Amino acid sequence: MAPLSLLAGTLIAQWDPGTPERNPFSTDGSSGEFLQGSQPVEELTLVRTIYRGDCPGESVTPIKGIRFLASTPPAAKQRIVIRNRRTGGFTNREYGEGRRSSESFSISLGTRQHGSFLSVRPGENRFRWKVTGASEEGSPAAGQAVLMVSTDDRERYRDFRSINEDAYCPGEKYSYSRTPLSQCRAGYYKVTREGVCPNGKTVQLGTRTIYRRYRSW
Repeated sequence: MAPLSLLAGTLIAQWDPGTPERNPFSTDGSSGEFLQGSQPVEELTLVRTIYRGDCPGESVTPIKGIRFLASTPPAAKQRIVIRNRRTGGFTNREYGEGRRSSESFSISLGTRQHGSFLSVRPGENRFRWKVTGASEEGSPAAGQAVLMVSTDDRERYRDFRSINEDAYCPGEKYSYSRTPLSQCRAGYYKVTREGVCPNGKTVQLGTRTIYRRYRSW
């Protein structure tokens, strides 16, 4: 059997100090867990809808009602900050007396802080948590947790719910007082079309020029 000094030397050589979670000599055993309902969860699946057709894009259905329980129990007027080291997003929830876990929050895909939403990315997400106002001596005030996230991708076609047309004489698109189309001096008028998506977003479809065939319409 190799001497302990040789084993320790091997571990030190393999340890990258820039990644503290891989430190074999770390004494930080302060862990936490995510709860869905009252059950601990290590993996969550988010439903992501990918839209094709006139109105492309995607949307993600957040998972609501998630809570967090740290190795430090809720007490007094504590709060707990849970930060995703991968996205930088965080949520600051109540963690006070009378609770069994943190105030609830939602989880969704993203890259920033969303108030009561905690942003994640597909794959492994590592978190750091910190209890502010911790009053119980001997309990760790900070720790870490891990959550695996996957997506259930679904495709749907999304067409325009309507198409708007705006007709005007040249140079009068933004005018409050427009000339009747039959009296356009240039002998033609323009028609701008835009599609309206179900979510209210508009897509410009271009502008056509309509020439009149006769001087009098």
